Amino acid sequence: MSFIEIYFNSALRNTVEIENNSASIGRAGYNPIQIDNKGVSLLHAVITRQDKEWFIEDLNSTNGTYLNGVKVLGKQKIKFGDTISICKHDLKFAGERSRSEQAAPIYQSDDSDRTIMLGNNPAGTGVSNTSNCYLLVHGEKRNINKLLLNKLSYTIGNGKASDIRLGGWFTPKLVAEISRIGNNYYLFPRKSSLIKLNGRDLTTQAKLNNDDSIIIKKLLLKFVQE
Repeated sequence: MSFIEIYFNSALRNTVEIENNSASIGRAGYNPIQIDNKGVSLLHAVITRQDKEWFIEDLNSTNGTYLNGVKVLGKQKIKFGDTISICKHDLKFAGERSRSEQAAPIYQSDDSDRTIMLGNNPAGTGVSNTSNCYLLVHGEKRNINKLLLNKLSYTIGNGKASDIRLGGWFTPKLVAEISRIGNNYYLFPRKSSLIKLNGRDLTTQAKLNNDDSIIIKKLLLKFVQE
């Protein structure tokens, strides 16, 4: 079976199984993969399987479809692990259902049939992945269970703009950062007394490896690289 993991602002929102070797993507309710956002066309794109291979095709959408950061022109082959970007949504093509706990779908409601035209390359704000990296989130941050790492940097702390926000009156605005350098992600402690990596206090930057565990107060982050 094949699935599409739907991320909004990097957070996993829903997982949809592709049935009958085909699934259309769009804002209208008749699409098996529905994205209720004004920047998404009613019928935006389609995923099909032909001769054991999968393809993505943009259906003359208003704002375009991007495969691993490159605009889709015509019909293009896709494989497990690829990321299809539509507006602020990332659709991860997966061979099995996510093992992490799924959150309820959170989309922007839209009662109009008119698609809003966005700026150039609306899906190009992130970086193309040479590998698939995630953070599985447990503890304080219950509205995010799986965070797709597709940006150059993420902040953790009590600041309102933090990508992963920690609670507590005395929690600093910035506790740690996770940044991509080359093809790897690194953890940078800003308040080392609050951070443990694989059970040990972290006092300096560290390269993250598959299955690493990060503990910050009551928050547990599991780094996954596929």
